[in-house]
Amino acid sequence: MKIMHIADLHLDSAFSGFDKEMSDQKRADLRECFCRAMRLAKGEGVRLVLIAGDLFDSPFCSAATRRTVFEAIRDVGCPVVISPGNHDYYNRNGVYSDSALPENAYVFTSEELGRFDFDELGVSVIGYAFTSERYEKNPLSEEIPLSSENMNVLCAHAELGTHTSRYAPINANAIARCGFVYAALGHVHMPPAPITAGATLIAYSGFAQGRSFDELGEGGAYILDIDADTKKVTYKRVILSEMTYEIERLDVTSLSSNAEVTDKLGALISSRGYGENTALRVILTGDVPSCADISPRTIERAPQFSSLTLLQVKDGTSARYDLEYLKNDMTVRGEVYRTLLPLLDSENEGERIRAALALRFALSALDKREFGVE
Repeated sequence: MKIMHIADLHLDSAFSGFDKEMSDQKRADLRECFCRAMRLAKGEGVRLVLIAGDLFDSPFCSAATRRTVFEAIRDVGCPVVISPGNHDYYNRNGVYSDSALPENAYVFTSEELGRFDFDELGVSVIGYAFTSERYEKNPLSEEIPLSSENMNVLCAHAELGTHTSRYAPINANAIARCGFVYAALGHVHMPPAPITAGATLIAYSGFAQGRSFDELGEGGAYILDIDADTKKVTYKRVILSEMTYEIERLDVTSLSSNAEVTDKLGALISSRGYGENTALRVILTGDVPSCADISPRTIERAPQFSSLTLLQVKDGTSARYDLEYLKNDMTVRGEVYRTLLPLLDSENEGERIRAALALRFALSALDKREFGVE
């Protein structure tokens, strides 16, 4: 039997860093990503969809998103179980209380553990709902309402491996003791690989489509195949995103002009195959001559990069100064260097490191250059 596990789409995200036209388009792209996931589930013969929280970015959504999501859930044709997360927590006036919610949508509405039985599938889904932005207790610390007839699956928005989390702290050992066949988790956007604890496979599905540089690379979901007789779970990762966010570091040591940096960046972009579906942040690194004229804004606007969805260039370079020149320089730069020179030559390594950082900071400030970008 096939199950799809997906989470953390954050539909109706604000995208406040973009203008209205672009933010509207990105919200539409997220809606289409969800529809794509449901079409894939139907095409793959999935019998049950698990959404482990943060389907929406808040408990409420726009009319366009509501219409699109409800139609996609209805069209997938199989049960869709939703465990509301810390962003789309259950609210009596929110989207999950809408009377138009499709009949095949099953939503947990309480912080107490609940269960949906799908006897025709031989599966029971255990879960709960966030009812506010926090859920500080361990949801598995109470009695688990397991089915004695069906395979038991956990669908939960939670933070694994910490006792102090404000987002439903649970641990792998507790999940294993419950006897679940599979634990479908949401909340961690850049997930580790699935793990096995006891007889339970535990996985975060991760983000479905990137929204920012906190969500790098391809987003997707898992499609599971559970053998009803052996309870063995096999899975595959399916890619849902049509655009990606990427971060690259580009060493521009000894380069001194925008044209030189642009050429090197162009070669990097070409070698990686980045294009119209890529939002790229580039961090320039290395030592450049103090007289270098490198402007991140000018590089971002270079015509050859216009095909990218987005290009951000951050200057993380250090200016390379002629120390002998600085020693005799009668400007403020020289005075800063001469003041720090005893510490730069100190026998104490810590003092030398701090003095070097102070020199770089001061000279960068005097040259009106950024110092540090991360």
